[in-house]
Amino acid sequence: MAPEPALPKEPPAPRILYEDAEIVVIHRPAPAGVATALPPFTLVTFAELTFRPDGHAVWGQEPAARLGLPVIGFVAKRENWFPAAAVQRAAPAVRAALGGAQALAYGYSMGGYAALKYARLLGITRVLSVCPQASIDPVDVPTDKRFHKFFERGLHANMRPSADEAPEFAVMLADPYMEDDRVNATLLAAPELGIHWLRTPFVGHASIWLLAETEFLQKVMGMVLAADMAALSHSMRDRRHHSPQWFFRVGVNAFIRGRYHLAARLWDRAEQIGLHRSTREHEVMHILSGTISRMVSKGRKGEAHRMVLHLTEVHGNDAVVLAQIGHILIGMGEGDMAEEPFRASLALRKDIQHVYQGLSLVLGGKGKRDEALAIAEQGIREAPGDAALHIHLGFMLLNFARLEDAETQFNIVLSQMPDHVGALIGKSHVLGAYGRQADAVELVKQTLPLAPHDAGNRTWLGQLLLVLGQPAEAEEHFRIAVEHAPGNGAAHIGLARSLERTGRLDEARHVAADAAAALPHDARVQAIHRRMGPPAEPRPVEVEPVDQRSGLRRFLSAFFSRE
Repeated sequence: MAPEPALPKEPPAPRILYEDAEIVVIHRPAPAGVATALPPFTLVTFAELTFRPDGHAVWGQEPAARLGLPVIGFVAKRENWFPAAAVQRAAPAVRAALGGAQALAYGYSMGGYAALKYARLLGITRVLSVCPQASIDPVDVPTDKRFHKFFERGLHANMRPSADEAPEFAVMLADPYMEDDRVNATLLAAPELGIHWLRTPFVGHASIWLLAETEFLQKVMGMVLAADMAALSHSMRDRRHHSPQWFFRVGVNAFIRGRYHLAARLWDRAEQIGLHRSTREHEVMHILSGTISRMVSKGRKGEAHRMVLHLTEVHGNDAVVLAQIGHILIGMGEGDMAEEPFRASLALRKDIQHVYQGLSLVLGGKGKRDEALAIAEQGIREAPGDAALHIHLGFMLLNFARLEDAETQFNIVLSQMPDHVGALIGKSHVLGAYGRQADAVELVKQTLPLAPHDAGNRTWLGQLLLVLGQPAEAEEHFRIAVEHAPGNGAAHIGLARSLERTGRLDEARHVAADAAAALPHDARVQAIHRRMGPPAEPRPVEVEPVDQRSGLRRFLSAFFSRE
């Protein structure tokens, strides 16, 4: 009988090669049983600005695992641009782990800088750097002020890579039309460094997205290892015609520059070749809401209003943009105007879930309750699966006293997401309407660890506890609500009532008086203030205790305290 084949050995566990106060360096061996089409090499990655130590995780480990590659990852503990002294101390352990074998250094932004700066120190001859900085020293890059605040002279002396540090073959991706990245790329492309600049126009600081697909990243890495710049240039140009991310990012830049028709065409093309529509929706919302918010905050509401009207006209055939315009108008307090773009969006597409909620809110605000309910119910049929829409419909049904139907909507969400805060609160309202306040309290209490500072939920819990005759416990929740939402009149009223019911009438009067002064247009707050009347005594003044210690003893105590 032939012996059974030996089981594949598990790869060694990840291990820390080096760690200090600034960086940690982790070695993750190649996964077992994953074939790679690339020549054997180790991927050495440098994490980007926001990536932080988390167990044995390193930046770039997912594509490395899919490609069957071992990876050594440098991870910064803060925005420190991998200080030279720390990398120098880590270098012997990294070189020993590499053992002189082939390696490729790879990084993005802050990590892209470090890949170029330290590859030769680590014995690495090939580098792929995406959107790198040449330096963050204000002397080196006076016009690129994005990262000046992170510059520390003690850590960052001589930041710019020198000819002595330049690797044998290095490629950097950067957008020549993004001013800050262009400034850095121009410095790094100096002849004495020999770094090849592979231009990625109109994608801003997001060139990394062009490498998001593992198959294409594998091709690029293979060409970098082969030092084949001609093939790299050809592949990147060809990539633009087939990458949804390229069309999407170029569309973003076109939109920012006011080229709205061009942006719409580019985004349409991105979706045709694979971009998920939620990506487009999120980015449009981000761009529009950010721009509008800045205008409004600077007192330019009229200009923001004109911009929204212009965008509505320009994007008459773009359902996503029209939908986001509707939401922005609601945020601007222009709900009446939001109905038109919402309806135009629905006329173009029936599958954008949040449009139904937005239009339903607008119609409800206009007093068209039946129509608002019908739109929400249509949304459930046409675009099922949106928790927010189910919860919105549930509360509408609750307001129509259709308790069973409302509970059904909340239960639909809870069957998929048992800890969904909105659905738990909605169901608690249904139970409260049935007179089951104790059960409602238990549901609300489930949400406290999930949303401890939600003033609305705390207020509702306090109100339920008052009904159950537990004013002392209710007081705690009303106080938290008032702290986190001073404009919540119901929380002030609840706090005053809970104090009144625990026999602290004058304290309750002070709360009601303060609320009435702070919220002069809240009729219910004014009513409880009138009912309770003015406080009988002035509010007690809290006096700080006098420190009787000598000056020397106070100094010593402060000097050695933990604060």
